[in-house]
Amino acid sequence: MDVIKHEIEHEAELSRAHWDLLLDADPWLEAVLDYLPPTQAEAEMFRIGKPKNPYAICVIVPIADGYEIKNIATRTIMRRQGMASALITHVLELAKMRGVKAVEIGTGETPGVMGNAQIRLYEKLGFKRDGVLKGFFSRYPIPIIDNGHLLRDMVMLRQEF
Repeated sequence: MDVIKHEIEHEAELSRAHWDLLLDADPWLEAVLDYLPPTQAEAEMFRIGKPKNPYAICVIVPIADGYEIKNIATRTIMRRQGMASALITHVLELAKMRGVKAVEIGTGETPGVMGNAQIRLYEKLGFKRDGVLKGFFSRYPIPIIDNGHLLRDMVMLRQEF
């Protein structure tokens, strides 16, 4: 896969296109609102693409010893072009520059499905499995189906510096 140099910008204002991406990655509006400003005043957002027309977006929030990537999404037609990797690498570099100790990220785990693409990507970028939040997605008001399987648990991955 050719990784294209992607221009990453800090994002302050969300357009309809941003919301489409955010809700594609996390379809529960109330959950997304909980980790965005103004609810989460220290959240930071980064994008690839034009201000009103992003190709990819990433949201981080501070945690006790670093940052958690709460949402990362790429437009379907723009996937597999290295944008998620570029955003995650940007967050990792930012975290190191700021002197924090770790970055965490979580994703759904589908029982019985081998080779979860998100987990493979995160592990390729240096994250290690750090636990499972059993029943995490069971609290969502609408079931989330991934590759034909009901999501129940969230796998947490962590990279320490």
